[in-house]
Amino acid sequence: MDLENIIERFALLASLSREEANNFTYICSDAKEMIISKLLPDVDLTLHSERLIAAAGALSLYKYMQIKALRESVESFSAGDITVKENISKALDVAHEIWQSEKAKISDLLKDEDFVFWQVK
Repeated sequence: MDLENIIERFALLASLSREEANNFTYICSDAKEMIISKLLPDVDLTLHSERLIAAAGALSLYKYMQIKALRESVESFSAGDITVKENISKALDVAHEIWQSEKAKISDLLKDEDFVFWQVK
């Protein structure tokens, strides 16, 4: 998985310029490493690169929106008769949905780490 492609995908999803997205390279790198750590041992990164890049870009967007939600306490501002309102909570929910959708597309490549507790009688 090429980090530059992940950053490009993230920039597109986050509506950031490439230069703005470069400020968040660490998020993209972390997303890449997290996904790689969850892959099955025999996964060919080259063969599945497009799906993995899409998932890493979506995870980067979700992490970016979490950070943005923490940093931004003001959700609206007014200038004269014009009010601009941003619903950061909704944006975070949408970013999470995008991440879950892309994660589902690579589920066949991921280790099954879900835990189920069954009742024994």
